[in-house]
Amino acid sequence: MKFPMDNVVKYDGSDLIFLVGCPGSRWSSVYLDLCKNPSINTSEWAPQNKWDMPIKDVNNEMIVIGSHRGVYWGPGNTYGKGFDKLFAMSKSEILAEFMEPFDNWDKIKVIKSHWFAYHIDYLHNLFPKAKIVSCYANDIDCFYWWHKCGGWGMLFPKYTWYDNDSRMLEKIIEENSKILKFNRDKHVLFNLLSINEFYKNLGLPLPETNSEDELKCEVAVYDGSYLSNFWHVTR
Repeated sequence: MKFPMDNVVKYDGSDLIFLVGCPGSRWSSVYLDLCKNPSINTSEWAPQNKWDMPIKDVNNEMIVIGSHRGVYWGPGNTYGKGFDKLFAMSKSEILAEFMEPFDNWDKIKVIKSHWFAYHIDYLHNLFPKAKIVSCYANDIDCFYWWHKCGGWGMLFPKYTWYDNDSRMLEKIIEENSKILKFNRDKHVLFNLLSINEFYKNLGLPLPETNSEDELKCEVAVYDGSYLSNFWHVTR
């Protein structure tokens, strides 16, 4: 059963993880690592929500990079068409967009959108208990990797909002800047974590078999626990 909308005012997002990252940041890889955890709801996965970029490696063997799974919310895509103007949407409207593709509202839901980068504070105010995972890679590296994974030829998700290469690079720079600022203001550091460390930081159960495999990019995990240096003034 999905979330009852009559309780939307009290809903704090404690069962949500917002995944934020610009195109080419390798955030999709972080998402796939998240979805390996049994606590994550993947009921929004569908055959049409899929993209793989096959390339040849140094040994001339075919490998897959840039795997995309699940829903990507944002303009040009099936869900989140108005997320470039998220500030103009109410909490109920946003939550309805989150819920729509899921078969059920069980477990922890990962909601990912490039456009969250422009509205992180707004999201945090609406859903103060939601965890926010920010992914970061250098601007030029992001631009290069996005093109290597298919660029404008990618069929899923859609990147029409970015229009052309010049605007794509401009927006990557802007999104990265906003992502860095949000986490800097909250005193949250970016780190290259092992998958187990990542799960631990999110309060997710650890796998029985210990793994030291690392995420493919640096991440910052914000859990809503930031305490302002001026906390005593507002007491």
